[in-house]
Amino acid sequence: MKSTTTMRTRYIPDTPIHITYRLYGSIPNLPLQKLHSSHRLRKLRLQEKFPADRRNEDRESKQQYVAACLSAEVDHYLRYDQLLDRATTGPRYLQGAAAKRIIFDSWHHIARQENLKIYAISVMDNHVHVLLENRSEERLVSLIQVLENHKKFTATRLNRLHGMPGRRVWAEKEYSRTVRHGGFEHVLWYVLNNPIKAGLSDSPLDWIGNWWAPDLYEAFVLPRVA
Repeated sequence: MKSTTTMRTRYIPDTPIHITYRLYGSIPNLPLQKLHSSHRLRKLRLQEKFPADRRNEDRESKQQYVAACLSAEVDHYLRYDQLLDRATTGPRYLQGAAAKRIIFDSWHHIARQENLKIYAISVMDNHVHVLLENRSEERLVSLIQVLENHKKFTATRLNRLHGMPGRRVWAEKEYSRTVRHGGFEHVLWYVLNNPIKAGLSDSPLDWIGNWWAPDLYEAFVLPRVA
């Protein structure tokens, strides 16, 4: 995936950012712990292979280290996303048109309120992908605050929909990935093709949980499906 990776981006940038967040309990603790442990070990090995003093003295070593770290972060994210797609147990609170509509409506409300541009949303049954950016040139928009507000609102609405007041809905942490220059179309289709790779749909256009900005249709969607 052509993007840089951060575990906790503070602000929504004025370039596209890909956000993934999930339902609480959607990945069992043991596989999640193994995934994170494997990632930490890989980073330690990279630090041993490219010691700090060597990176400071040798520009090529620094570049190789940065590239290897980026590759490790991307691999970690992809394995994380695979765990979500392949989950056979765990909550499915986002199943059905009504639940997915709650997610859509919340993001569109936030976009109007915060002057965000939403490019695409893919609501799976146990997690969500969003591709968006900040269109405000005059102020910063906190990603953490936006997600907290979104999760609080949607949790209340989902629990009301299912008659389950007080149920914990969302996992605390998310993945956020700033899209590199030239990588927008790749990430856009990664988001929209999520139901395809999870075996839930044959076409991104048929998945009830997919939404994309209307102005993207002729430039990106139509050429791909025509």
